[in-house]
Amino acid sequence: MTQDCLAKQTDTRMEDLSPLGAASVFHSAVATFFAPGDMSGSCGMRRERIRSTPSWRGGEPRRDCAFIVEDEELAGMSGMAVVCIVLFFSVAYNGAQYPCALVEWFQRLGCDPVTGMWVVRPDRTCGRWDRTVVHLDCFLRAAHLIPMYGRQKIPLGFRHSYSLDAFKAYYVNKYIYHHLYKVVF
Repeated sequence: MTQDCLAKQTDTRMEDLSPLGAASVFHSAVATFFAPGDMSGSCGMRRERIRSTPSWRGGEPRRDCAFIVEDEELAGMSGMAVVCIVLFFSVAYNGAQYPCALVEWFQRLGCDPVTGMWVVRPDRTCGRWDRTVVHLDCFLRAAHLIPMYGRQKIPLGFRHSYSLDAFKAYYVNKYIYHHLYKVVF
């Protein structure tokens, strides 16, 4: 990952932020990427919408997950991270617009030998999600997570919007799209 993609925590003084302009909030972003296993588009190029909205179709929030490229030199999940998008926004700074996202991180636990899927868990410090602001250029595409359900029954009133908070770990679904298997794994 290039240094400018991930925001590092520093001792920022308020006077350093003085040229910061207005911020705009968005509820989705479009990822355009090369899918080597799907040549049906323009030379294998694909587009998909990634959402983070406080109310999906008049109901509960929808917070999509996505892959962020951390190291372009490493293949597949070894060079990527999975995040949950809390907020898409852009901010003006010194006359330029910077499209960003506030994200919550997942920690890679390794590849499950039975399913062949990577396993991730929420990256938390003192019980709270680790959050960072990331430039949109770091995003690759949407990610689909499957909860590791365990042996307990899910309550009847369970809402889908609780899924990312209710389980301890998740499979990164490589079978949801045929081209995802080649790009990420």
